[in-house]
Amino acid sequence: MMHGMRKEPELNNPYFGHIFSDEDKKNLKETGNMGRTAMILPQGGNEKVPYIISVDRLTNELVGFPAEKAYIPDIVSGVKLSDYEKEQLREGKAIPVDGMISKNGKEFNAHLQLNADRRGVEYIFPKDGQFNRESIGGVELTKKQLEDYNSGKAIFLEDMTTKNGQTFSSFVKMDSNGNPSYTRYNPDSPEGAREIYIPKEICGVRLTHEDRETLRTGKPVFLYDMVNRKGEEFSSFVKFDTETGQPQYARTEDGFNEKQVHKVPPEIWGVTLNTKEKAQLQDGKAIFLADMTGVNGQQFSSWVKMSERMGHPVFYPENPDKPRQSVGQSESVPAARQDSRQQTDREAKKQEKEIKKPASRRKVS
Repeated sequence: MMHGMRKEPELNNPYFGHIFSDEDKKNLKETGNMGRTAMILPQGGNEKVPYIISVDRLTNELVGFPAEKAYIPDIVSGVKLSDYEKEQLREGKAIPVDGMISKNGKEFNAHLQLNADRRGVEYIFPKDGQFNRESIGGVELTKKQLEDYNSGKAIFLEDMTTKNGQTFSSFVKMDSNGNPSYTRYNPDSPEGAREIYIPKEICGVRLTHEDRETLRTGKPVFLYDMVNRKGEEFSSFVKFDTETGQPQYARTEDGFNEKQVHKVPPEIWGVTLNTKEKAQLQDGKAIFLADMTGVNGQQFSSWVKMSERMGHPVFYPENPDKPRQSVGQSESVPAARQDSRQQTDREAKKQEKEIKKPASRRKVS
């Protein structure tokens, strides 16, 4: 018998006389099962009997099966079912079962429910549209939050805990695989008018109520003595992107669109920089330095430029500011360094590889 594939199940029409309620439709769309039995008059029968109604996930057709004919085993994945649980299953309800053992020996939790298409018991996991846990990130969900989350809405949870013990807050929404998706903004809010989350503190600095309200509107605030991931203190203007909820930092109140400027070190591999060389590096230009001392104690010479992304010196065998067609031609070395010992390009490349190994030696501060 051929079956056509439907775009979605027909829930607005009666199924052998049974009219679906709003709750029936919701359950069938989310889990594929109605969640209760329907009284159906079978062909050739004299009285109505309880039916399990489900959705065929391949064709989106509705399938019905007498509840009394469904097979319910005594033991499911190593867990013995009680008579009460079997009775709940025959009534079409989903029951939570913990401590089941998978085929590969791992323990798992899930809901069990009768499925008319399978004519037996099936597992209901979060990816099937039903979230079975009562907490996310260690935060207990209220009944309203659980209902909203299972219906596909985003919920906001504060003070969740990561696996390494760190605390965070976020908007949470179930993704297409049934897993929690975390964002700094409410994904249900419209673009251009995003609802964003402002944390209680930034880089170790506690925010006041006024600070949070100002940041919520997309305006910057100035914070003193913040601590970065390296443990270094810094002060900066801070604002939040009103679309993504990501924090941004700038030296000036209107400098968030400016290129980030990194601090130039007073010396590079034993060579003290003069004022002109510092200014050139600060402006993003390349300079030539001779008689630098590498990790092996040998001296080398190289072109140096500050990395815009990483903020530390990067070494080049030739002037990186020259146009491509000029690369390979002889470069004039600044007169102040002409009397220093020079090395070949091959030696400079070799030293460059060696000095890149110990990250701590290249750290600038």
